[in-house]
Amino acid sequence: MAKSLDLDLGMPSKLKNSHEKSRSSINTKKREAGAKVDLNFKVSSEFRREFKLWAASHDMKQKEVLEEAFRLLKQRTL
Repeated sequence: MAKSLDLDLGMPSKLKNSHEKSRSSINTKKREAGAKVDLNFKVSSEFRREFKLWAASHDMKQKEVLEEAFRLLKQRTL
């Protein structure tokens, strides 16, 4: 069984507790409906280039292309 190593670097417990609270509340806070949030994932460089070129050549924002593609995919699979 591996032992865990707790390195207390002298952060006062008051600050440590407030830091832990703020970090956890960021991930669990419910966003209001319609609020814009980040969506991050990795794709190949070739896909990225083709996606950006397609969006630009059709005078669309990349966000619009992704949302429309997802909407059509959901319709097709229902």
